[in-house]
Amino acid sequence: MTLKTLSKVALLGMVLLGANAANAAENKSDWTTTLNVKLALLDKLGTDSLKMEVDSAAGAVTLTGTVDKRETRELAQSVAKTVSGVKSVQNDVLLEASVENPNKVGVVAGETEAEVKDAVLSTKIRLALVNKMGSDGFKIGTVAANGVVTLRFGDEISNDRRKAAAKLVLGVRGVTRVVSVGKAKA
Repeated sequence: MTLKTLSKVALLGMVLLGANAANAAENKSDWTTTLNVKLALLDKLGTDSLKMEVDSAAGAVTLTGTVDKRETRELAQSVAKTVSGVKSVQNDVLLEASVENPNKVGVVAGETEAEVKDAVLSTKIRLALVNKMGSDGFKIGTVAANGVVTLRFGDEISNDRRKAAAKLVLGVRGVTRVVSVGKAKA
């Protein structure tokens, strides 16, 4: 073998090794993200998250599986978005009732009615937050589903303001539970 051919073979080997190392690092990152999302879902949803699968690729997370309640489905997406390393969330989690009865008009009608009630509740919550907390009220993300409200906070909102917001929202008529996601900077 000539020196020139040997150099080409060595260069090709180094390129292949580099590609495999980069792929292994990305796979480790994907696995870490997947496990962190699963842990966050277990922490916030408990056993409701056991029928959900999590897959991630380069920060894009996909949730699949089935759940009994719509609020669990929506809360899962909110929780996943707060995990470090997550850039986007595709929520393909299905409601158990729609899987069991995919052609039932009643399932669809019931879900539509619930969505309208949730929109009204979300508006009430948003008004309460802005009226009582001023500009901080605009910085708090809210999702309402069947009386369960998820509050998503940015880093700039202190723990005291977070507690005040949760207490305020819990006092809004129609709210049965408040879940806070996101952590304040220490």
